[in-house]
Amino acid sequence: MPTTATANSLGLWAQIRTVILVSFLAILIWLLAESRMVQTRMVELQIVLVGNSQDPQHRYVVRPAVGEHWTASIDVELEGSLASLDQASRDLRGRIQLVVGDQIPSRPGIHDLDMRSILRNLTPLHSHGVSIRSLSNDLAKVEVDELVSIELPVRVDLPPSVALDGPVRAIPQTISLQGPAAQLATLEGREVLATPSPSSIATLTPGRLETIPGVALTVPITIDSSQAPGWAPVMNPSRVDIRLTIRSLTETTIIDRLPIQVLLAPGEVGRWIVALNPGSEDLVSIQISGPSDALASIADGSVVPSAILSLSFQDLERGISTKQVSLLGLPESVQILSDLPEIGFVISPVAAPARVPAQDPATATP
Repeated sequence: MPTTATANSLGLWAQIRTVILVSFLAILIWLLAESRMVQTRMVELQIVLVGNSQDPQHRYVVRPAVGEHWTASIDVELEGSLASLDQASRDLRGRIQLVVGDQIPSRPGIHDLDMRSILRNLTPLHSHGVSIRSLSNDLAKVEVDELVSIELPVRVDLPPSVALDGPVRAIPQTISLQGPAAQLATLEGREVLATPSPSSIATLTPGRLETIPGVALTVPITIDSSQAPGWAPVMNPSRVDIRLTIRSLTETTIIDRLPIQVLLAPGEVGRWIVALNPGSEDLVSIQISGPSDALASIADGSVVPSAILSLSFQDLERGISTKQVSLLGLPESVQILSDLPEIGFVISPVAAPARVPAQDPATATP
């Protein structure tokens, strides 16, 4: 009996192993058949445009054609076995790269791209036996231009109110501008502008040669600033230093000659004679300083200053013989740089009129 039970048990396990093996083989066969069965799959590919910059003599940039409807992606329906579709999808990595000189012609202009033909030649598709069943867009329009460089001079643009002593200079005086040939052709003969901010100008010390560092440069005309890589012109350098001397806010001049006027205290007029010493009648060569407009008003006679010898009651009574001259009538913003001199003079009282004796009426001659 034990021998019979053992034999039955071994037979049961043999049957179970056979069922498991057959099932496993059936699954493998099904999976193999499934992997080789023709299927379709929709994938979305991002379109990436790449210019050719490998040849230093002829470099190109590319962008979507201006004015054309452009979608940055394309939907592709692929056909093939499950395994080939999986492998092709992994190799594509969700993008298609269009390079000038490969998929895109390397010459300036607008180009129509046959997307079906381009996709058909992609290695991830033809190497895995995957075909294209449909596309969301069969045609793409791109614009290609040659990348060139030109040299442009820098012009410093200052507000009209800023007066300079000497020339203003940008360092460097020329810059290199790189960009598409069609755009740069509009800039031939033009200048790049360096415009210091009012706040940077305000920090300068008038009369001193100084530098404003890192002033940004701008192109004086409107150019296409497309976001396509390499399409917008690039300046090198994009900032310059500016060397300049702001004219001093104050200027100096000399008043050649002013006649000295004697001013007596009220109530003393007519009682004294003041005679200036010979050679002291005029105030000469007095240097003054102030804003240019104030000095111009003196030069053109709009403002007439006066040289005054002012004598008080005490001065007259004491009979002083020297006193410093005053310069009056100058604008408030004008300063006197010269030392005003003391001049000599002689003070003498006015003689009283002779008194005529009164006659006796009795002796008066009729």
